Amino acid sequence: MNPEYITIAISAIEQLAEAAPEIVSDIKSLLAPIKEGRAPTAEEWQAAQAALDTANAKVQAG
Repeated sequence: MNPEYITIAISAIEQLAEAAPEIVSDIKSLLAPIKEGRAPTAEEWQAAQAALDTANAKVQAG
């Protein structure tokens, strides 16, 4: 197996493990309106967009 691939895979898994609590929290907040059978509030939309922007920035940074 390619050693570079192994290094990248290990790094990705470590980053996911570190981010797991934040990811779970984001998912729960995104699911709240769905479970309650309502549309997201403006604040919930803003929080979701901010979470996605933050996650995207982290991915882009490597």
